[in-house]
Amino acid sequence: MGPVNWLAVGVSALVMLALWAAWPGRAALGRLSALLGALALLALPAVMIAHALARIGPDRLALKPWLYWMQTGGIAAFFVIPALWLGRVRSGWNTREALAEGAFWLAAFLVMGTVFWALG
Repeated sequence: MGPVNWLAVGVSALVMLALWAAWPGRAALGRLSALLGALALLALPAVMIAHALARIGPDRLALKPWLYWMQTGGIAAFFVIPALWLGRVRSGWNTREALAEGAFWLAAFLVMGTVFWALG
């Protein structure tokens, strides 16, 4: 197992936070506590991805760089988005909101993969 890239964890959490705040339909983050809370929650998947990529190892990632996006996009598409949609089925989300929320999480995880690739 290779080392965890802690710099990429921090940068990807910050980039995901910026994307989250700028995504259409998001309420402005007015309080520092809300901003820090969102940052902490967005850092959780970054830590998990960092561990998964460290398990793959830097040598294999150098030979197969598409694994950055396959790992992050796959987790978003096959775990995060379905869990989000299943959790919202009973609350009456409309299709447009569900698609927008799913698109955000897919974009955020792919951006996270890009950060890990760039800082790898």
